Amino acid sequence: MNDDKNNQKQFFIDTIAKFCDKCGSAYSVDDLELIQDTPISSIIHFSCSNCKASHIATFLKPMGVSNRTPINTDLEVEEIKKFAKREETSTDEILKLYLYLKENQKVRV
Repeated sequence: MNDDKNNQKQFFIDTIAKFCDKCGSAYSVDDLELIQDTPISSIIHFSCSNCKASHIATFLKPMGVSNRTPINTDLEVEEIKKFAKREETSTDEILKLYLYLKENQKVRV
């Protein structure tokens, strides 16, 4: 099982990015975390072990196309995985929250 995951991570390194965009260090399988993996797409978190720069890549399996975006966040990989599984927030939910915050100057948790 571990060999399969490492082979999959190596495939993503070979296909998406072999080197860090920021410092040029080579990625290893230890620098990647699979955030989400479905039959259609994969979301991969790249983290440079040298300079700590992070990227999130989306790989569309049927087309073999990828898109990589640098991220600046304080979220850990586990938190990103957690939020990636959540349903999208509707515009009605956003509007309700906006109206609530507008009416309530002090919000207590």
